[in-house]
Amino acid sequence: MASNEKPTTKILVSVASGLVLAGLLYLARHWIPPALRWIGSVFVTAWSWFTASHAIPGWLLLLLSLCGVWCFFRIVAAFRAPPEPVEPQWHDFTEFEFLGVLWRWRYDGRGTLHSLVSFCPQAGCDMQTYGRLGQYYGAGRETTVYRCDRCGHTPEAQGSQEQVEDKVTREIQRLLRCGDWKNHIRPSA
Repeated sequence: MASNEKPTTKILVSVASGLVLAGLLYLARHWIPPALRWIGSVFVTAWSWFTASHAIPGWLLLLLSLCGVWCFFRIVAAFRAPPEPVEPQWHDFTEFEFLGVLWRWRYDGRGTLHSLVSFCPQAGCDMQTYGRLGQYYGAGRETTVYRCDRCGHTPEAQGSQEQVEDKVTREIQRLLRCGDWKNHIRPSA
């Protein structure tokens, strides 16, 4: 078998292998027998203690000790384990983008929606609300304009502010009734 390794590399690998083998033999000769003697003496001492007379039998103490150690590790594991992801509930649905505006709200103790507030979906800040009525929008037709002071995002919605908020509330209630609110829950970080 032809090899393109240098002879010095083969010599260095052989020397390193020999040194590792010598180290392992030293450990086996000088450290393993005392360690095995110590482990054996621990078992002999434990057996002597378990077979000695106590107010409670040694085998019962051993069984209770093993159960205690097992419970201790179970408790530690329960605290160290990552929490299971919690399935979102309907009352976690508190924001929704609709009509170009990010709407946020809360629920009271009875589950009624209240405190509906408009936010900019890009900048995340409150939006200014302006009602417009005039010749450009048709006679008697009102349009509500939402304006973000930070980024200039300006969506418009047909109707007065009260009518638009009522429309948003109806859409939120529809999403809650049909279960589509789950598609609008943002994953928690």
